[in-house]
Amino acid sequence: MGRDGNDGPWSTFALGFGTPPQYVRVLVSTTCPQPWAIDPFGCTTSPNCAHRRGNLFYKNSSSTWQDKGLYGLDEELNLGYAGNGNFGLDSITLGYPGSNALTIDNQLLATVATEDFYLATWGIASRPTNLTKPGQNSVTFAAEDAYPSLLTTMKQQAKIPSIAYGYTAGARYSTCRFMSMALADFVAQGLKQVPASLTFGGYDASRFVPSNLTFGFADDNSRDLVVGIQSISVAGSPSDQTLLPTPIISFIDATVPHIWLPLGACEAFERAFGLVFDANSNLYLVNETQHRDLLTRNATLVFTIGADTTSTHTLDVSLPYAAFDLQLTAYPNAPNATRYFPLRRAANDTQYSLGRTFLQETYLIADYERSQFSINQCHFEEGLPQDISAISSPNGTNITAGPSSHPKPFGPHLSSGVIAAIVVVPVVIFTVLGAILTLLRRRKRRATKQASCGDSAATTTVACSIPGEHELHEDQLPLPELHDIAKDPWEMDAGIAAVEINGEKPTVHEMEGDYHRNASPSNFMNPSLSKRA
Repeated sequence: MGRDGNDGPWSTFALGFGTPPQYVRVLVSTTCPQPWAIDPFGCTTSPNCAHRRGNLFYKNSSSTWQDKGLYGLDEELNLGYAGNGNFGLDSITLGYPGSNALTIDNQLLATVATEDFYLATWGIASRPTNLTKPGQNSVTFAAEDAYPSLLTTMKQQAKIPSIAYGYTAGARYSTCRFMSMALADFVAQGLKQVPASLTFGGYDASRFVPSNLTFGFADDNSRDLVVGIQSISVAGSPSDQTLLPTPIISFIDATVPHIWLPLGACEAFERAFGLVFDANSNLYLVNETQHRDLLTRNATLVFTIGADTTSTHTLDVSLPYAAFDLQLTAYPNAPNATRYFPLRRAANDTQYSLGRTFLQETYLIADYERSQFSINQCHFEEGLPQDISAISSPNGTNITAGPSSHPKPFGPHLSSGVIAAIVVVPVVIFTVLGAILTLLRRRKRRATKQASCGDSAATTTVACSIPGEHELHEDQLPLPELHDIAKDPWEMDAGIAAVEINGEKPTVHEMEGDYHRNASPSNFMNPSLSKRA
């Protein structure tokens, strides 16, 4: 799976921007309603910057780019993330050539330079964006300045059955046991990492254990995925420890990696795990001694969540320490290649957030047409086939629920032969340690010398058994830190073709409430733009 990002090795997806498509690696944002690509002005010094930031989008090289101007990036202002974007309309391709890639034309996107959003972002929230011009009253914006989200456009074009998605961030650590396995076992098992999963118009039931707990969207459509965290406890210790002094309301946000909690909770984490706050980076940096101690302890954190802070219908979500074992690279105000614990001190209740770290172990299903979502504990089982279920639109006509071998998170399923969900497979990027590569090559040379000519047993092969991808053989292993992107990293369900229901085009339900984006008077590549708080 992909190991992208300056705040952790995250599983990424691929998008092609423009005509012809320029392919970049992206992280999912459940908060932003449009994709953001990295502008060349975001890489003006380091020669490796473009690769580290997932590749660049040169909008002037696209024949279909329609410029709309500079606007502020407002999604994460409450967390101190800032910057401007050059917005415009262009084509977006969901996948690489030869992978049944779907292209959506005239879709709103932005190019950004700020390092606050280090990788390109795939915004999958579904609300329209209004580009408000200077001096214009945002309430009386022109209709032509309102742009639908990518999910809404796909529904309008009958590419997906509903404005819904299923997503989990993936878990690079799910089958790796670095401290307790021999090198050969690491080579055989350590590469079997669980990639991210994204399904439009449905969900992959093989990736989670159904919680049968449904949440309603919050009234604020820019912070709609809100849950009550009733408690955070530590399992696997001599006695359970409570780390959340008072229950809180928190926002689920895949855009950011961290978990933002009140100061009292952060101090409880400090006492429980020996964490030390670094005032320079505003992070909890972890040295190698602490890291070994935390690995040995191998604690599991249990988040108890509900619809609010007092609901009796709750879900316990377990996160192993491995989910918090992250590393910084090229991160502002922090040493390079530094381990850290992704906990942030919230200044107020508007910052309480469950970021990408939380979504490594949880599967999120959001249904924008019913204004509800569910959180489910992820299920990791090697070799389990996909179990894709489409979510029907409540405005569909004569839709019959199909049979299902698992509980429905919510909403009726589509019967077969209607519009299927689109399954997006993440980019698979292999980063191989030099020691492993050297060992394998030495073993192969020894085996070749000992074997007779033509003896097939003389070849050492290492396979990465990620479902749907080709095997990676030892002869094809890249050099350390050299990334190799699979040629066909996208899977599209064979039934994604637009199919009309009873001869009628599906009706689209447009979400109430609009998102206004104000024009920015400053240049988006201004180096004085604020960094992370």
